[in-house]
Amino acid sequence: MFGLLKNYTYLCTMNKRREKQKAQNTLNSQLTTSDNRKENKQTNKVASKLGDFCFDVAKLIIGGVLLAGLMKQEINYWPLALSGFLAVTIFIICGIFFIRKSQKQ
Repeated sequence: MFGLLKNYTYLCTMNKRREKQKAQNTLNSQLTTSDNRKENKQTNKVASKLGDFCFDVAKLIIGGVLLAGLMKQEINYWPLALSGFLAVTIFIICGIFFIRKSQKQ
């Protein structure tokens, strides 16, 4: 009878030890996942800011090309307009790429 009681108390203490270890393991895994999420949020913010910056540069180029066309100076307008259109297209594509990259993660 004492042997059974001894085995029962041993099993109970082993179960308690296992539960403590499980709790510690889940806590460690939660801490590592929260660290990864913080890093992802930082990269999301940077990518989002880069996307906004590209859109702002595209708007400034459009304004510069329009103002250059309104001024009566000796500027060849069509090469300026074509190069401005190309630059705006590149910056918009880069901005869309960065915004989508920030939303994926």
